[in-house]
Amino acid sequence: MSVDSYPETLESQHPESEQRSYREMFSMGWPQLVTCLWFALLFFYFGNVHIFYSDIWGHVSYGEWIVAHQSLPVYDPFLSLAEGVKSIDAAWLSQVFFAKVYEAFGVRGLSHIFALTVFTTHVLFWLAFYLKTGRVGISTLASFLLVVISSSRIAIIRPEIFGTLCVAMMLVIMAWSEKYDVWDRLVHSDENTRNSGKKAPWPLLLALYLGIPLIFLAWANLHGSFVVGLAILGLQFLGRVLEVGWRTRSLVEVCRDPWVRRWLVVTELSVCGALLNPYHMDLFLNSLTFPRNPNLKDVLEWEPLEFRDAEGIWFCVSWVLMLGLYRHSRETIRTADVLRVGLLSLAVIMGVRMIGWFSVVFVYAMVPHLAKVIPRRELQLPDPNEDSKEPLSFWSRKTPVITAVCALIVWFGFAFSNIATPLFGGKPRPLDKIYSQGTPRKLTEFLKEHPPQGQVWNPQWWGDWLVWDGPEGMNVFMTTNAVHLTPPRVWKDYLGIARADRNWQTVAEKYAVTTFIVHKEKQVQLDKQVRRLKGFKVVYEDDLSLVVSREPELIAATEQEEKQSEEQPVDEKTVEEMQEVQP
Repeated sequence: MSVDSYPETLESQHPESEQRSYREMFSMGWPQLVTCLWFALLFFYFGNVHIFYSDIWGHVSYGEWIVAHQSLPVYDPFLSLAEGVKSIDAAWLSQVFFAKVYEAFGVRGLSHIFALTVFTTHVLFWLAFYLKTGRVGISTLASFLLVVISSSRIAIIRPEIFGTLCVAMMLVIMAWSEKYDVWDRLVHSDENTRNSGKKAPWPLLLALYLGIPLIFLAWANLHGSFVVGLAILGLQFLGRVLEVGWRTRSLVEVCRDPWVRRWLVVTELSVCGALLNPYHMDLFLNSLTFPRNPNLKDVLEWEPLEFRDAEGIWFCVSWVLMLGLYRHSRETIRTADVLRVGLLSLAVIMGVRMIGWFSVVFVYAMVPHLAKVIPRRELQLPDPNEDSKEPLSFWSRKTPVITAVCALIVWFGFAFSNIATPLFGGKPRPLDKIYSQGTPRKLTEFLKEHPPQGQVWNPQWWGDWLVWDGPEGMNVFMTTNAVHLTPPRVWKDYLGIARADRNWQTVAEKYAVTTFIVHKEKQVQLDKQVRRLKGFKVVYEDDLSLVVSREPELIAATEQEEKQSEEQPVDEKTVEEMQEVQP
């Protein structure tokens, strides 16, 4: 009997099946709920990160200088003690961007750019993890691991955030390509054994041959970390070569493999794209030799890894997790992943600053193994027409209600952020909540009213802020952005004064220092010593900073202000007494 004999059957079944398909389409489960909650929290957190008082302000100052002079600085324009040392500005494009954002939107604009950039970066990382696993919950877990391992690096506003954005975009393309760049063990020897049998679609090829080189074109002008990206990409090529060579034992097969040729061409194009920068090959050499600068050995973030610190603990936990996953996972271990994790592990041991880049390649390598170890739970859509004695648990169901909750979480995550508050008529974030607590804002207000004329000694971590917010042309001793440009002798002399070492006064006299700026909390010994200097007087002091000087004009100005402040309360008291006498 044909269906046409019973047309009512077709009419009665079609709406029900269509309704169920719509319910399935708009239904989500707990993995999507957790993912929305996670990214809402991330967006809220990044929007509330304080702007650190260190090198970000040096980058903004550099950007303004570049825009004003329409050229790149040959020498550091703000540190006279580094005069004659040529500078390679590896982050010039980021600095110009920061300067333009500040010019248009002020300090709140810098905070918003940081939040949007870092949030977008982590969304792209999540997308790369999802392309490798196809599982929402595992991708969110991997995103959480990435944030935890790199927690010491994600809350600082600097050009490096654009480098992580570039590597996130590259990993999305690489994760997409791994659906096709996989050796198929099921093919026979007489068939095409050089690839998995899947033909790469043209959008993927376009992303490989055009997208990745364009990423490196921008990356090389945004931040010097592009060499890390080239290493990640080059090891992808080398890993494919080793995999094909090991399985075929034939150099001819290695050369004939299409993905070996593709990764080779992509790497070559990426190197060519990175060469399109103002310094050309010198930028490569500078980025590779930068960590070997002797001055950086005394900078905290460039020190070797110590396993008792937070970075060392998470590094050890990462390796334990990796060994456990390799032991229990049935997923194939990719050679490129092993090479990348090994190289970045060595880099972290040599310099703790590299923990952020290690976390990226580590989680990217581990996420397929997490998917194999953690069992998949199929989510089901409850059928309201079926009477079941055992209803589906929350962890096994997907419903439109969860979808609505996800939409609500996303909305609240945006609506309550500092970026969206002014759009809805709320008050912008107060400046006190944007600047970090250690920012010496009151100090620079005093210095702008009473600018020092001679050589100023200052803490290195305040140098960029003093250049940015202090009096124009102030002769600072050290800045964070110029540590690598400072002659080693000058850097050692700076450290000797900062630590109040023996004969530090003689060293200060050698540089004709007329004013000392001291961070009272971090330089307790120097604070005690400068107060005893003959010929110097305390001209300013607050809870954070201390200024002592021997400049007559600065001392006279502060003495006059002290007299006025002492006379002011007497005048107010006299006025109050006169008001009480009057009827």
